[in-house]
Amino acid sequence: MGRDPDYLAFMRRRLASAPPAGPRSVGRLRREHAADLAPLPRPAVEVVRDLALDGPAGPLRARLYRPRSAAPLPALVYFHGGGWILGDVESYDPVVRALAVASGLAWVSVDYRRPPEAPFPAPLDDAAAAVPQVAARARDLGLDAERIGVAGDSAGGQLAASAALHLRGGGDALAAQVLLYPAVDLREVPPAPPDPDGLEFGPSGLDRIVRLYLAGTDPALPEVSPLTAPDLSGLPPAVIATAEYDRLRPQAERYAERLRSAGVRTVLIGGTGLDHGFLGWGSFARRPAEAVARIGAAVRDVLLPA
Repeated sequence: MGRDPDYLAFMRRRLASAPPAGPRSVGRLRREHAADLAPLPRPAVEVVRDLALDGPAGPLRARLYRPRSAAPLPALVYFHGGGWILGDVESYDPVVRALAVASGLAWVSVDYRRPPEAPFPAPLDDAAAAVPQVAARARDLGLDAERIGVAGDSAGGQLAASAALHLRGGGDALAAQVLLYPAVDLREVPPAPPDPDGLEFGPSGLDRIVRLYLAGTDPALPEVSPLTAPDLSGLPPAVIATAEYDRLRPQAERYAERLRSAGVRTVLIGGTGLDHGFLGWGSFARRPAEAVARIGAAVRDVLLPA
């Protein structure tokens, strides 16, 4: 089928302006990733407030995005993508704003420690610590403590899924898990799918990224690869979004199937004709904008049922 014309034109422009392939330091990769996200539009959100949460190794920077509302709002505690080693609250500000606008709900974007300085389990420890703190501060933040979920994209989707497993059965039950083109199986790097439009993406570098994140940890552990968890029952309702031309799509679809088989309400949103990373591209092409709108509607349906 292929990508539709305006989205394909955008992707060709995007790839043409990408830095040339070649070895890079982690510092350079971080600067390039931030520069890639910097031009994205930042939709207006009524309340934007910087926070500090207590992390296992020190303060965690966080940012609240909240529409104005007299009533407490459901909220998603969000973990950014970037292959664990890249990204932060500031660089992902446009992405979280787009999700907050699409859903009409509150989002709390949280920084976590990153490898190689802090490999697994540090990022997961930070994610799992952030969620109950947001719930404990719900009244001050204008949030509904009974409707707090986790969310993340790509590597952040892995952290969100792993945090949901880690927090299952605890005192504060999660209301949702929103996994956006997530990595849920790190046992091997999946092959890239065939590309009907002949786009050249260059080397993925995923082998190196996963090695930096795991630092020798067994990738088959459920805390690393949620798809390997023997029992997924008791997890919160899930919204899972994929991209058609994403090497992570098959594992996300398998995770959705396993959740459903375990009795977990699961909404799977297929990003037809889209690529990994589409959340911030809604201002540049119709199809990613439609996908973000569908994600927002699905999240709202889970957290604000009629």
